[in-house]
Amino acid sequence: MQEKGITFDIVSPEDAANYMENNNNYFRVASYRKNYNKQLDSNQEPIDKYVNLDFGYLQDLAIIDMELRYTFLQLSLDIEHFTKLELLREIENHNEDGYQIVIDYINSLDTEHKKHLQRELDQNRDSIYTGDIYKKYISDLPAWVFLELIPFGAILHFYRFCATRFASKDMQDNLYILIDCKNIRNACAHSDCIINDLHINTSRHKTNYLINRKLSAISGLTRNVRVTKMSNDRIRGLICILFMHNRIITSDGVHNKAARKLHAFEDRMLKHPSYYDSNALISSSLK
Repeated sequence: MQEKGITFDIVSPEDAANYMENNNNYFRVASYRKNYNKQLDSNQEPIDKYVNLDFGYLQDLAIIDMELRYTFLQLSLDIEHFTKLELLREIENHNEDGYQIVIDYINSLDTEHKKHLQRELDQNRDSIYTGDIYKKYISDLPAWVFLELIPFGAILHFYRFCATRFASKDMQDNLYILIDCKNIRNACAHSDCIINDLHINTSRHKTNYLINRKLSAISGLTRNVRVTKMSNDRIRGLICILFMHNRIITSDGVHNKAARKLHAFEDRMLKHPSYYDSNALISSSLK
């Protein structure tokens, strides 16, 4: 790290080595350096040394990212739960038979998708948590059991089927945002680094118009900032979580709990704002 121009003014080299031995590892901590510029040579070409980068900044970003994952995993699990509730509510509202709609969905799949779904269902066979309901219902699955046995990705595939079957524009609008929520959920659950690349123009998709409309109503958030920041795939995914949590969850208690978690995360995120005074990419992203 010292060879790459990283300083150790906030955290000593000895404490940094101890941190990477007992709390984290070099590969993960060093990944946050991607948010920093490299020094330029006399020909204005970048060299393998970083500008204004102290190990303490990398450590702080790693801790912020950990707290972010814990916070947004909880929010994404809330979304997954209420997505199931919405599906069951829509099935009931459309007077569907809870058994027949699962049969119709499975019959709509091609051979490969059927095999994949069966493998996902069969993973419950020996589970101490879901093995009993798998064995009781696998030959005749009602929707309320089906949703308990399949992962979130499969739930969203069934959600797509139901959105089309019910000709529901609200469900169609929700679907593509929920797919982004699933990606963030998986990243959090697998402990992937999320804020180690905050650069713009990394998103493969445009921001949903419902989210754009919501963001445009926020006082002080200019169109330029909104468009620029939402062009980062990771930031866009996090915003999708916040938007969908607000849109799909009907429990005040769950909202209040999420708000407390988000305020606690904000406090930790902004614990050392001066660390990023010289890095507009990070400071503007945190803001």
